[in-house]
Amino acid sequence: MEAAAARAPATPADTDVAHSEDEGERRTSYLELFFDLVFVFAITQVTALMIDDPTAAGFAKAALVLALVYWAWSGFAWATNAIDLSAPALRVGYVVAAGAALGMAIAVPDAYAERAGWFVVCLFVVRMLQLVLYVGGLRNQPEHRAAILGLAPWFSVAPTLMLIGGFVDERPRVVLWLAAVAIDVAGTLRQGPDSGFRISPGHFAERYALFIIIALGESIVAVGTGLAGHTKDAAFAGALAVAFVGVAAIWWAYFDFTAAVLARVLASRPPEQRGPLARDVFTLCHYPIVLGIILFAVAAKKTVANPTEPLSGAGRFALAGGIAMFLIGFALGRYRIVRHVAYERVGAAVAGIVAVLVFPDVDALALMAIVVGILVAGLASEAVHLRTFRAEVRAGPTQN
Repeated sequence: MEAAAARAPATPADTDVAHSEDEGERRTSYLELFFDLVFVFAITQVTALMIDDPTAAGFAKAALVLALVYWAWSGFAWATNAIDLSAPALRVGYVVAAGAALGMAIAVPDAYAERAGWFVVCLFVVRMLQLVLYVGGLRNQPEHRAAILGLAPWFSVAPTLMLIGGFVDERPRVVLWLAAVAIDVAGTLRQGPDSGFRISPGHFAERYALFIIIALGESIVAVGTGLAGHTKDAAFAGALAVAFVGVAAIWWAYFDFTAAVLARVLASRPPEQRGPLARDVFTLCHYPIVLGIILFAVAAKKTVANPTEPLSGAGRFALAGGIAMFLIGFALGRYRIVRHVAYERVGAAVAGIVAVLVFPDVDALALMAIVVGILVAGLASEAVHLRTFRAEVRAGPTQN
């Protein structure tokens, strides 16, 4: 994605427009941060769901639950980007939605159990409140309001299928939830350049960056919890250090440069083009990024718990799949912006998978060190390749 901004700030006139629009750019509110706290817990619960069922089917089912949770959060990110939360009714509605989201998060471990009704009822309430608050907050923006009303049928049918899915057997439940996700995605893909959606670029990019921080925080929590009874020896310390380097590398990959570029690219586009770009690069491409971070958290927890023993098949899948999905999410986003393949990140993703396949019997600590080393090498290679462009972007546009 780093190369994406190369074509964006083309002229001083473009820069002046971007600056004039960004003067009124708002920051994430404390109410939004309060709402996000609930999703910290929800992400923790999804990680626990993976750990409780460390099989391919278990990971797939947890990834589906994450998609439902992520889409609920993403809907509020879009809504609060467009509406003014200073109105008391909207603030109260937002707090009520946070309460419903807390109920949803608590019930994540029961998503495939007999008490799944708790999860889907709370999720349904969250989704419907998001739609009502979104439409209600756009009374003074008729074009934007018409755009979200055009998607309302899609965003009503999908939660309804989720709700029904909570009260049937597991197999039809999975089918209904997959159909719900497909309907949500299909609905958003109907959004064209003239759909009427308007984006506040800095705020929008910041909201998704904060969600990445939530996922990274869960990685640290997953590594640190439940380890009180383990022997604190050299292998334990080494595994903890390698896991932390992995989390730090993931942070570096997103926040050292990419997060700023994403905000810059979004701001540089004409207002009517921002909606589809934000949908593709943020809402869609960030899902594999978040899923990859959670999978890495699972692998890191297993590694720190038993560093001198080989990882199980599930642990190896979480390690290779986590890093690969994280990097591929970026590659998809960059390709969407400039039709350019992020060769360093794709190469690191493939190399990580190959390493896990080639060394199945290597101790967990050594295998994680190899994969994390590949990640760091890929990011370093990319940094060298883009060093001139990175310096230009950080320096900002020059005025002639």
